[in-house]
Amino acid sequence: MEKAASFLFAGTIFNKKKYADEIARFKEKKETENEVDYLSSFERVNPGSEEVTVSTKKRKRKQAASEAVEGFNVFKSSKKALVISEENKTDEGEDNLSKEKKKINLKLEADSILRKQYNIHVSGNKVASPLKSFADLSSVYGCESYLLHNFAKLGFKEPTPIQRQAIPVLLSGRECFACAPTGSGKTLAFVSPMLMKLKHASTEGVRAVILCPTRELAAQTTRECKKLAEGNKFYIKLLTKKLIRSAHLTKLRCDILISTPLRLSSAIKKRKLDLSRVEYLVLDESDKLFELGLIKQIDSVVKACSNPSIIRSLFSATLPDSVEELARTIMHDAVRVIIGRKNTASESVNQKLVFAGTEEGKLLALRQSFQEVCSLYEC
Repeated sequence: MEKAASFLFAGTIFNKKKYADEIARFKEKKETENEVDYLSSFERVNPGSEEVTVSTKKRKRKQAASEAVEGFNVFKSSKKALVISEENKTDEGEDNLSKEKKKINLKLEADSILRKQYNIHVSGNKVASPLKSFADLSSVYGCESYLLHNFAKLGFKEPTPIQRQAIPVLLSGRECFACAPTGSGKTLAFVSPMLMKLKHASTEGVRAVILCPTRELAAQTTRECKKLAEGNKFYIKLLTKKLIRSAHLTKLRCDILISTPLRLSSAIKKRKLDLSRVEYLVLDESDKLFELGLIKQIDSVVKACSNPSIIRSLFSATLPDSVEELARTIMHDAVRVIIGRKNTASESVNQKLVFAGTEEGKLLALRQSFQEVCSLYEC
């Protein structure tokens, strides 16, 4: 301004003394304007302290928030790790279950193939696997060596179809009614698991009962039992009239008792026998037992065998529906085992129908058939 004023008023004289007050006022205004301009420029360049504190607080909050977020992320990662470990565990459990299912399915498939091979038909829940050989008795069921030795001694190299399935069923603690042709080895099928479960002789009384329809069959079964039990001191007795009349029947040492229903029921009525500890009850040729009208005597024997853990079994060459219905009334969760077709003739027996007009004709036909058999086998 001074340069501009000097330029404008060149050649004139300005009396500063006269206008000293005005000049002073002008200078004060100029200084205040300069100060305001300076402060505004300073505020633009450097914000105020309040703003600085607010910004620092915001920064601290941001840092705290970031730290909190980081901590939260760590917690989340640990949760994720736990979830992943649990998922891995569940996956491992599912893999183990799938492997077990595969094993079970393979076992069931192998069992069905073996049953189909030997024409074995079973019905029931969780039926035991059939035997591949007699060696399975020692490896799976812990059979003693004396019994296997007796099998070999008697000429039993391989189990028959009824023996393959009925023995494991009885050894697994299941009740059973089995149907197999005559001469298929049913006696061994129910005697061998009986001997295996009884293990050794005892003085506690009768532990097993075998009912047969005739005295001849009862005597034959007794002989077979003694042959199979050779090498072990089992007390195997055939119930006869002489034995019933004896006064020491109550003190008789007997593990396996074989009898007809009539004789056994009469001994029970006379209170000479205690069957409350019987563990096994077998009805051999059960179709014949029920045909002969022995239901009352059989009922008395079944009631006398009051052991709650008793295992009942029925073996027969044929299994009529009426016999099966009666069997189901006294048996619990029983397994049905049928070899071949139910109630059919054995395929291993040659059968021939011959017409004879008189009784003498029957005798002649029998003689001729015997001669034919003798000529075949060179009798």
